[in-house]
Amino acid sequence: MFFVLAITALFVGISVYFFFRAEKLQRFVLTQKRDSAATKKENKGLVDSMALIAGRYEEFAKNRLVQLKERAQIQQNDQLIQYCELISPLINNYTIIFRECLKGKGRLKGIAQKCFDNHDPKDFKQFVSFLMKGEKNMKRLWASNNLNGYICLVEALLVLHEKDHTPTMPANELKRRQVLLKEAANNS
Repeated sequence: MFFVLAITALFVGISVYFFFRAEKLQRFVLTQKRDSAATKKENKGLVDSMALIAGRYEEFAKNRLVQLKERAQIQQNDQLIQYCELISPLINNYTIIFRECLKGKGRLKGIAQKCFDNHDPKDFKQFVSFLMKGEKNMKRLWASNNLNGYICLVEALLVLHEKDHTPTMPANELKRRQVLLKEAANNS
């Protein structure tokens, strides 16, 4: 009888221990669920913000490209028109490339090639050869193969054109833009 009572007491003690342990774990799980929900909500807000930023950057870049094309047509500059056509797929697909680059490092060249291939498969090779013949800062931005490099590369491509084809640019403005281009390349 004593043996049965001891086993019963042991069983009750273990049951009480596991009951309180389960309650503690249940509170922990509820806390984790709340934290997870808050993190998901915050993450959604950040993703929406990044999408908005990408959209705005795309608008700015497209507007600048349109202005460059208009100026090239007014000046009847065939070289400038070809340049604008060469960089168009990179700028017109800004948001797509931006989002893909957000997923991780090393995605810029692959998604850029897909965007160029949708436009004309030969254009990607021309674009890469243009970059390789250009300034070393542009090569560095392209070689970075990440989001920061892409943003700076688009800016550099637009600034490069403005720098080379603005007929009445003061020397100090030209110098300022060159410094900005170098800083952008060094930051990537």
